[in-house]
Amino acid sequence: MFNRPNRNDVNDGVQDIQNDVSQLADSLEAVLKSWGSDAKDEADAARRKAQSLLRETRARMHGRTVAHQAARDAADCAYTFVRDRPWQSVGAAAAVGIFIGALLSLRR
Repeated sequence: MFNRPNRNDVNDGVQDIQNDVSQLADSLEAVLKSWGSDAKDEADAARRKAQSLLRETRARMHGRTVAHQAARDAADCAYTFVRDRPWQSVGAAAAVGIFIGALLSLRR
């Protein structure tokens, strides 16, 4: 009636999570080390690597694809922007509406 996960599958999943956490810790350590250094390129590269690894790990932990997690992160950023700056969001929406209206009126 119920499908029980195979013990080997569970062990593989635990091992994957441990590897991901280990990589994240290493990446975070590199970011923290480069934070104090004067090499901006090194700090930026470490930060980009950490962000990429964090996105991939977060997606894998929630059972999503990387593209789905990226879309979710973008939606969260948009929600935060709209919540923090409601009037700027209304102005941007109005500008987009005027632009689309102008394009549609030129088409006729």
